[in-house]
Amino acid sequence: MKSFAKAWVLSALGAFAATSAFAESPKSVELVRAMRTDEIAVANAKLAFLGGNLAERFGKTSKGCIKRVSYTEFTAGWARVVDGFLKPPEIDSALTFYQSPAGIKYVEGLLRRMRERQGKESQLPEVPSKEEISPEQLAKISDFSSTDLGRKLGNDFLQSPAAVAWGSDMTAQIAKKCGGK
Repeated sequence: MKSFAKAWVLSALGAFAATSAFAESPKSVELVRAMRTDEIAVANAKLAFLGGNLAERFGKTSKGCIKRVSYTEFTAGWARVVDGFLKPPEIDSALTFYQSPAGIKYVEGLLRRMRERQGKESQLPEVPSKEEISPEQLAKISDFSSTDLGRKLGNDFLQSPAAVAWGSDMTAQIAKKCGGK
């Protein structure tokens, strides 16, 4: 019995340590929200479920449930991906850009273009204002996009093994929550 109790305590401590080690940092959560990565990922997953593109893999899901899934359920997971992908100084630099007026315009423009490509079935939020980018904001967007960090976030982040794994896990969680397998 002592060995069972000892094994149980050690496994509980291990689970606690693992969860603590992978807890997201507040700045990575801010960055995920500023980039709207969680919102975009969940909206794209919803679109795939609602369009029937995931039915073969996950079975039948409730459309009403799918529409009610909130991106906030997955923010922490995306923040953990950020923490594993970027160093703290990179997170700070990215936050500086994405929380700036130019960074906000960049993300809003991205949302507009994605929503337009997806059509009326898009699950992405509408961006209410008109796209107006000043020459200064355009220069800041261009400057950031041409940095190593800008290219890293623009090209490599969503294709990283951690992001691909979390995206798959997120999709499976949505399916399970909404009646799929």
